[in-house]
Amino acid sequence: MRIRGTATVVLAAALVAGCGSGGSSSDGKESPSASERAVEAPADPLGAARLKSAAVSGADVDGFQIVDFPAEPAGGGTAAPAVCQPLENMRTASPEPDPREFVGRLAYADSGPAAGSATTVGLMAYEQSDAVGILDGLRTALASCTAYTGGVPARTTAETATAPDAGDEAVAFHLRTEGDSSDAFVVVRSGATVVLFFTASGTGSAAEVPKALVSAQIGKLERA
Repeated sequence: MRIRGTATVVLAAALVAGCGSGGSSSDGKESPSASERAVEAPADPLGAARLKSAAVSGADVDGFQIVDFPAEPAGGGTAAPAVCQPLENMRTASPEPDPREFVGRLAYADSGPAAGSATTVGLMAYEQSDAVGILDGLRTALASCTAYTGGVPARTTAETATAPDAGDEAVAFHLRTEGDSSDAFVVVRSGATVVLFFTASGTGSAAEVPKALVSAQIGKLERA
């Protein structure tokens, strides 16, 4: 299953049906830095109810309509070379090991600089050592993986991007499948929770993960 296609189709159907949530105005307060927030991050795995309550909604950020992801991802393909596998796992929102709990959201940007983009947001609860390992695995993959096959019919290229100042640590990268536009990924660890942001532009141009969405989601998680 390719998350990008699923996200676009499901979002379109949900928005037509009026399932999206409207945004609300922010309080204008400056967000704390990652170092200031780190002490607040839950160090133990969040249970299903707490993880769900920590997921971003349209009331938390302006310019987005946000709906529930329809189902937990079922996994993806096998990457060749194998060093690229962590990237393919994130493309399908199916990291290894499997999370204890998963909550997904689909965020459609209907205004602002990200207008027209669709972002999958996946919150995944782990033991903290496993959460740290997920980010370490992505960094190791990005250090040597520039392209791979598997998962989709065409060759996929990988490129490291600048990670945001969010959570305890973060990794960012782009994946581009031949014949398609570039998709953007940001993966943030906050305590024992890993949060995936996967953005498809919907306009044919290279995608960028919306900074406001990352800030709203990580802030809400750290207050959970």
